[in-house]
Amino acid sequence: MATAICALLTTGCVKGPDDIPPSPTPTPTPTPTPTPEEQYDAAFLNYVGGTIASNQDWGFNASVAAARGMTRGSETGYFIDEDYDKEYSQNYYDAIFDRLPEGKKVAEGIQKNFEFQDNGPFRFDIIFSYTIVKDIEIGYYHYGKDETPDKRKEVMLVQSFDKDLPTKAYFQYTTFTQPSVASQWTTPYPYDGRNIWTYDPPAKTVHGKFFTLRDGSGDDPTDVSVNDRVGFYVKINGKTYYTNRYLNDNEEDKYFAVTYDEKQGEKLYNSWVVGIEDLYDNDYDCNDIIIAVNKNVEQTYPTLITPEKPVNPTWRVIGEDLSASDNTDFDFNDIVLDVTLTKEGADCVLQAAGGTLPLRINGENGGKLLEVHEMFGVDQKTMVNTNADKQGLPSAKKDPVSFSIKGSFSSVLDIAIEVKKDDGKWHPLYADTGKPACKILVDTAFKWPDEKESLKAVYPKFIDYVKNPSVKWYP
Repeated sequence: MATAICALLTTGCVKGPDDIPPSPTPTPTPTPTPTPEEQYDAAFLNYVGGTIASNQDWGFNASVAAARGMTRGSETGYFIDEDYDKEYSQNYYDAIFDRLPEGKKVAEGIQKNFEFQDNGPFRFDIIFSYTIVKDIEIGYYHYGKDETPDKRKEVMLVQSFDKDLPTKAYFQYTTFTQPSVASQWTTPYPYDGRNIWTYDPPAKTVHGKFFTLRDGSGDDPTDVSVNDRVGFYVKINGKTYYTNRYLNDNEEDKYFAVTYDEKQGEKLYNSWVVGIEDLYDNDYDCNDIIIAVNKNVEQTYPTLITPEKPVNPTWRVIGEDLSASDNTDFDFNDIVLDVTLTKEGADCVLQAAGGTLPLRINGENGGKLLEVHEMFGVDQKTMVNTNADKQGLPSAKKDPVSFSIKGSFSSVLDIAIEVKKDDGKWHPLYADTGKPACKILVDTAFKWPDEKESLKAVYPKFIDYVKNPSVKWYP
């Protein structure tokens, strides 16, 4: 009996496979919802066939304002003669100061806005200084005949006038009538130029070392080519001023003057004379530092020219508001905005608004919202200047809206355009190089597609352009 009970108990203590409870079913990991940007990028890649050139910048690099291309070093862009090849007498300086008198603003007959056209790499030398300003840098700039001044390349000649001049000896004077040895020549200090003629004994002659511009036939971008425009700049206490006055912050101020003996007489030795203002006492007499511009080695002068006020180019931005999901949606007319960069920011013209989501320009814009529908005076669901009525959609025709924004923009790409999505957040439209873009830069001659017209259907070469930025894809 005991044995039977024990066996029964033993049997009851052993569980079979059917007696083990099943393991709990694992909770599936939720698939993250794609962001508006991820959804748009996937749709765009599908739209263009999956391939975007790695250097595709969507046109925006064309609107980049050139940075100051400073190049330092005496072997770049020019070279300095070791010998003092040119001599100037006191009569020469008398002639200069007859034209640029001390303490008087430059006369109206003296040119104060100028550049030179290179007719073969020319030469110049620094032959005078009378300044106590310590931080003065001097250089030249140049750009191609068919380029605009914002594409200029700048080359430093003198890094610090106060420090360089006594040691590098760009010019020297002598009190000897016929100096025969180097020791008979002396390097003046920057503030001593005018005084050398009153020494006892007084200076007899000044001679200078030629700066000779290198020929632009090589690969160095700082070399000057024939027909290049060449000007000078001076950087004083960290601020730069140019012979082309339109490059200055205040284009009415005069920091340089140029004069020349029209009779080509002995006094001015047939050279252009460039006078520089040091801004020490704001007398604008433009005679504190003097540069003499001479013939080139072929005995040809550069041509003196008057720069015209540049006209900043106007560009057109066409954009998608991150809502495109199929071919008919990629019409790139949710915003059409013309932009001209200025020193203060940008002048803009809103041409079209083909989206139905809130879309703003320049972010908070100092508290004054620039929402495109509000600017056109329509409700958010009305599409403006995109012929949406052809698709049976709310449509309006409005005059373009002109406005200006403040800011420091190096490119049209820097101007923020944002759309407010369902998450309540403002999402910027972007155009990263080599990646999907929701805004593209074109010329103002570009005609944007009507509502629901596919960009690549209207402009079939667009797909070729996506793969190769050099392709011209619209008329």
